[in-house]
Amino acid sequence: MSRNSELIIGLAMLGAGLGYLYLTMQLPRRGAVDATFFPYALGSAMAALGLLQILFTLRRSGFLPLAPSERLQPRQLLTVAATLGLVAGFIAALRPLGFPIAAALFLFAQFWLLTPSTQRPRPILYAVLAILSAVVIFVTFRYGFRLMLPGGPLTPYLP
Repeated sequence: MSRNSELIIGLAMLGAGLGYLYLTMQLPRRGAVDATFFPYALGSAMAALGLLQILFTLRRSGFLPLAPSERLQPRQLLTVAATLGLVAGFIAALRPLGFPIAAALFLFAQFWLLTPSTQRPRPILYAVLAILSAVVIFVTFRYGFRLMLPGGPLTPYLP
């Protein structure tokens, strides 16, 4: 992909994020965590990613200096691609499996993926952390914030 198209993508993402934030500000607020929480988070993330895309494109094209130690290695690029694949898998699994199961599977796979190559993976620890994290997040959002996350096959067993 050419540098110009990468810069255009970054500018478009930044513009879309800022536009989304502007539209979100038009929604009525009811508290710190309400229906506008996720739109604000999404808009902020879109704007931040657009800004990062612009900065990285400017660095690669020579407008901003890039130290040799800051260049991405092929293994790092593979890790980023695998993470994006895991996120896509999580999104696809969210409705049929529900948040607790999909999040636990995603977190387990992400822990495994991000384990340094010099360290041996610890599957039991990863599974316990993934399950506990998914349950805490699910309970916090569903019962604390009253934001309905999909329960999937667990729905009949939820209060």
